Amino acid sequence: MNPQLIPADDLGLDGDLLVIGRETSLASGSIDLLCLASSGDVVLVELKTGPQNPDFRHALAQLIDYGSDLWRLSVDDFDRGVVQRFLRSGHAPERLAGSHDLRDAISRAGWALDSEATDALLERLADVLQSGDFHFVVAAQRFTETMRTSLEYMNATMRSGRFFLVEIVQLAGAELTAHAAQVVASPSRRTAATSRSQTTTDEVAFLASINDDQYRDAFRDFLAGCISLGLALAWGSKGLSIRMQTPDQNLPISIAWGLPETTSWQGLKYLSVGIDRTSLARTPSVAQAAERYLAAIGAIPGGRTANSKISARSFDAATAPAAVPALIEAIEALVEEVQALS
Repeated sequence: MNPQLIPADDLGLDGDLLVIGRETSLASGSIDLLCLASSGDVVLVELKTGPQNPDFRHALAQLIDYGSDLWRLSVDDFDRGVVQRFLRSGHAPERLAGSHDLRDAISRAGWALDSEATDALLERLADVLQSGDFHFVVAAQRFTETMRTSLEYMNATMRSGRFFLVEIVQLAGAELTAHAAQVVASPSRRTAATSRSQTTTDEVAFLASINDDQYRDAFRDFLAGCISLGLALAWGSKGLSIRMQTPDQNLPISIAWGLPETTSWQGLKYLSVGIDRTSLARTPSVAQAAERYLAAIGAIPGGRTANSKISARSFDAATAPAAVPALIEAIEALVEEVQALS
């Protein structure tokens, strides 16, 4: 009844989890809790009542069965068959009262997502459902060393899915009982090798779509510069966003975008650099650095102010080649400032 006890940060996720299923019936049984993170990741939670190994293994087996029930669902089928059923069940939290579907629930979740972040959430959700890369959580009051070893084995050998043990600690006093939770076993951080191979494929296809040789070379230099600064390239259905980690939250913020020559997104076109102020509001520690970044790119010749809610400047095939060195310098200055805050 208190899903906020699940420590989302320790699962590598930002903010409170949004419950989109409670004792929801799937083909394999009823899942205790089904949650969505603001990143689009899916968290399946199974509760157990004791430290016995048979009970623990049963909980793990149930989670895997539930994952197989959700695996390869489209976002639309997931919405209609799971989320909307939960919203109509009477078990939905008060903040979701009146929600009709997944998008409606996301808008009421309190995450203050901008349109880019919502699009990214749904794209990540689609990827998670297709790959089966779920967060599997077993929550209990105590775990044995054998259980931790079993979970370590699962995380080391499973191609998709991440397994966590969350220990619920009960604190009892004369007149009050309280609970806390901590992750006591989790997978090691995923390496960048897997995502990099996909990024490389997308980068090749993206660059191949650019007809102008100088523009293509400039874009290649820009991406290489961003990668060398430790920024993440997130590829979507219309192009890519370049994202920077901040001290405030696990979910990075976008500081640049690349769109194919015939495509626009949220008013952005070509090579665009800037910051979405909605995202910036969630990362107050970098606000001053971000304003200096916006001022720096505003002074670079050739940029056009994007017709967008995002504070950004766009550089096309004619202006990007000359602008890229200065753009990389501005991004480098921003990254150095933000790293100094950590």
